[in-house]
Amino acid sequence: MTLEELGSRQLADGPFVNADYCEVSTATRLLGDRWSLLVVRELFVGNTRFTEIQEALPGLSRGLLASRLGYLTRLGIVDRRVADGTDLRAKYSYALSDSGKALGPVLTALGDWAAKWKPPTATNVGGEAMLDLEQLRESFDPSAMPADRMQIQFLLSDSDAAWLRADRTGVRACRGVNEGSPDLVVRTSLSTLNGLYWGQSTCREAIARHDISFDGPMAYAQAFSGWFANRPAVRGVESDGPDRSEGGDAEKVHF
Repeated sequence: MTLEELGSRQLADGPFVNADYCEVSTATRLLGDRWSLLVVRELFVGNTRFTEIQEALPGLSRGLLASRLGYLTRLGIVDRRVADGTDLRAKYSYALSDSGKALGPVLTALGDWAAKWKPPTATNVGGEAMLDLEQLRESFDPSAMPADRMQIQFLLSDSDAAWLRADRTGVRACRGVNEGSPDLVVRTSLSTLNGLYWGQSTCREAIARHDISFDGPMAYAQAFSGWFANRPAVRGVESDGPDRSEGGDAEKVHF
């Protein structure tokens, strides 16, 4: 079935679809909602169970995820299968069909476009830059994890928040508060994270100043800074961090 044929169908529980303009218009009507392509992305990286997908997409409710999976199944993009029994909590697993796998280059192209052309980092009400998620993700070293899967929630004093998740599929970082249960909660500020990133202070010093605190196992808190072994402070890269002098770029935050 072509995209034009799919676009002429009205699918229950899915976005309104009606072919017009061109194939691009049809594709955006079919998959242009907030969550469909993100669900497809999770299937690409190996999250095939309902709970795995939900944990990876904070803000997506169980009801809406069920609706998206059902919609993608009816489109022929996702196949629902009886689970293999290794996880007694999961009755079904999900996999991409040939149609779904064909979206791989589309997701790659969208990611490449965003990496190159996304707008400059937004600033919060206080004028300080929001957390740079790409720097946070790239600085994390999965080989240093004490478990096969880790989730870290960052709660920042300026009302910003982000979470980082690392597992067998790689490392991802997202803004906001994850509804799941993090292994470690880090309470700090952007300026403190920036200082740790560039080596302007150590985690021990930040703890002594009460600039950072942890909720979680003591062993995780003690090992926290070692998980981010790819930051310049560890690699020995000379800091070109925020210039606080007059006229400097005081909003550039690298961690």
